Amino acid sequence: MSLLKSPDKSPEKILEIFDEIYLKARIFYLLKTAIDLNLFEYLSSFKTVDELAEILETDLILTEYMLKILNELGLIESKVIDGRVCYKNTEITNIYLKRNSNYSIINPIYSYFENIKNWENLADILKDRANYQNADVDSFFPKVVRRMADECKCWELQRVLSYIAKYEEFKNAKKLLDLAGGHGLYAIGFSMLNKNLKCYVFDLPRVIEETKKFIEKYNAKNVFTIAGDFYKDDIGNGYDIIFCSYNPGGKNPKIAEKVYNALNEGGLFINKQFFPDKEDDIKDYINNMEWNFSKPKGLKKGRVRYTFEGDLNLNDYLKYLEDLGFKILEVVDMPELLGFECFGKAKMIVAKKL
Repeated sequence: MSLLKSPDKSPEKILEIFDEIYLKARIFYLLKTAIDLNLFEYLSSFKTVDELAEILETDLILTEYMLKILNELGLIESKVIDGRVCYKNTEITNIYLKRNSNYSIINPIYSYFENIKNWENLADILKDRANYQNADVDSFFPKVVRRMADECKCWELQRVLSYIAKYEEFKNAKKLLDLAGGHGLYAIGFSMLNKNLKCYVFDLPRVIEETKKFIEKYNAKNVFTIAGDFYKDDIGNGYDIIFCSYNPGGKNPKIAEKVYNALNEGGLFINKQFFPDKEDDIKDYINNMEWNFSKPKGLKKGRVRYTFEGDLNLNDYLKYLEDLGFKILEVVDMPELLGFECFGKAKMIVAKKL
C-alpha cells in the first residue's frame, strides 16, 4: 500500500453517520442527566446559571452549556434580567417534565433510559439467547401498566373518551367491559362521562392490584374489577360496550369471538390497536429488532413489534369481525385523532353487534 495513494472513495459518508449518531447520543444522555438531577423542578421561575449550579452542586461552565443546549431544544427559555442571562422552563416542560405535574411523562421516558442498556450489551443478546429478558408476564405487566397510565392520561385518553362519547350507544349504555384494561383509566373516564354506566376492568390478577389503586385514586364508585386470563377464562356477558386498547389479544380472532358472545345485541366493540402492515424503513427495523430482545414467559410475541401469535392483519381482522356478525361503523386513524404519530400505526375500530 502506498501512503501517497488515496482510496477510491472519501470517508465522508461514514463520518457523517457516526457524527450525527454521536450528537444525538450525547443529547440523549444530557436529557437523562437533566431529569436525574431534577433540573426542571428548579426552573419554574427564571434562574441564573450561578443560582442553578449552586442548587444542583454542579460545575458552573458545564451547567451553562447544559442550559444553552436545553434552550436550543426548546425545553427551557432564556431572558436577560438585570444584565444576566436567566433560564426557566417552557410551558410544555412544566406540563410534562415536572414530577409533580398531573401530566408528567417522566415515568414512561425512563423506559428509554432502561432500554438503551440492551443496546449497550447487544453483542451478548445477539450471541446468547439466555441473556434475553425472560420476565414472567405476571411481574412484567404491572410495571408496564403504570407507565401506560402516565402515558395515556397526558393526551390520548381524553381524545378517545371524547370521541366515543358522541355515540348514542354509549350515552344509553348501562354496562361496559374494559377488556385487558390494565390501569383502568378508560373505564374510569367512561364512568365519569356516563353516570349510569357500570364499568368492569378485566385483567390478570397481578395487574388488577394496580387497577384497584387507580380506582381508589379517582374515587370511581362505578368501576369494578374482574381478575382472569382472557385467553382461558370467561369474560362475562350482558355488556353494552366492550372496550379494548393496546393489548396482546387485540387482534386475535378467538378473543374477538369471545367479545361478540359477551355483547348484547346492538352493543359496541371498540378496539384500539397497532396494526403494523409492513416494514418501511430503518425506524421499523430498529423497533422490530428491539421488540425481539425480550421474550417474557407466557407472552407469545410475533416477529414484528406489537404483534403476537395468532394475530390477524387489519383487513383480515375487519373481515373476521363482519363474519362474526359485526357491522364496522368506523376505522379511526389514531395519529389523525391525536394530531401526531407516536409509536406506530394504530387504528381504533368501532363495530356494532347486529
